[in-house]
Amino acid sequence: MIKYVIISPVKNEEKFIEKTLFSVTQQNILPLRWIIVNDGSTDATSMIIERFTQQYPWIQRIDMPDKGFRAGTGPAYAFNRGLEEVKDDDFDFIINLDGDVSFDNGYFEDIFEEFKLNPKLGIASGKSFYLENGKRILHRCADTSTMGPSKVYRRKCFEDVGGALATNICWDMIDDLKAQMKGWEVRSFRDIHFIHYKRIGVKQGNNLGTYIFEGNILYQYGYDPLFLLVKSVYRSIERPYLLRTIGMVWGYFDSMAKKKDQIEDKDMIAFLRKKQREKLNLIRIFQMKILKNDK
Repeated sequence: MIKYVIISPVKNEEKFIEKTLFSVTQQNILPLRWIIVNDGSTDATSMIIERFTQQYPWIQRIDMPDKGFRAGTGPAYAFNRGLEEVKDDDFDFIINLDGDVSFDNGYFEDIFEEFKLNPKLGIASGKSFYLENGKRILHRCADTSTMGPSKVYRRKCFEDVGGALATNICWDMIDDLKAQMKGWEVRSFRDIHFIHYKRIGVKQGNNLGTYIFEGNILYQYGYDPLFLLVKSVYRSIERPYLLRTIGMVWGYFDSMAKKKDQIEDKDMIAFLRKKQREKLNLIRIFQMKILKNDK
């Protein structure tokens, strides 16, 4: 028997949360408990949740006061509030799930099968798709990273990385990296999918300011400058094309010039940059092989 709990920090999700509620309640393997932390919603989110709590006693709603928009940190604080309700429960996995996603009935069952096959797997997710003009478009994510809107943690791994989310705007990147530093593997699986109804950055708006903000965050997280440049060029093949590249580079190097604070764990930054340089070396080797074959 798979024993797992879900915590969902939500705020003003009346457009999508019913899709998430239906997806979870129809899973082949149901959770022991689902704590939905309503982080000061001012729309109909709480009423929609309440309908489901009447039908499913394992769903619990917790209301927090509205503290306004807190980029990145708001969901982390709300998740940790929900964690207080389950920390003494008997479970093997804990899931951080957004309130604007949907997936098929076997989504969690498939992820748990991956954990069963790999005892070193600490954090996992499916790949995320967003919808554009009715088409499903894959959100780019390395296989050795996980998607923030749907993260499944093995309990031992979750405890190893601190037993709570870092109340930092980079929390969803920090826990992946901490897990890898502790010897755990982190994966997002290509054949396991979910739909994320709001693209990353939607709260800030899809404009130049959004991508400058993204560059700010990557600097704060400790990205290697050369890796940032390569990443931003790579992202230029996606809409909005050069706008995102310009914004990311601008935001990163503006933060560097202003000597803004980075995450305090310097060992983590060193570990991250080592991994990024290894990826750059692999890219260089791959390009050299292509050039050699062309000759």
